[in-house]
Amino acid sequence: MYEHQIYRLSVNERATFLNGELKKEEYREFDQLASELMVDEADLREDMAVAGWYYIVELNRFVKIQGDQAS
Repeated sequence: MYEHQIYRLSVNERATFLNGELKKEEYREFDQLASELMVDEADLREDMAVAGWYYIVELNRFVKIQGDQAS
């Protein structure tokens, strides 16, 4: 999957796809996956954050955070 395909997915589908890929041994960090997908890491993080999905480095995955849960 490449950048133009990633952005065609809904944000929830994108999170599911990215988290599935991040579980793979070859992607120990998000920047490795972003490079493989040929997407700008910062742009993708921003786009996901608009919908409440944030990349958590310690978990190596995107997590949905509701506005009322953030502190």
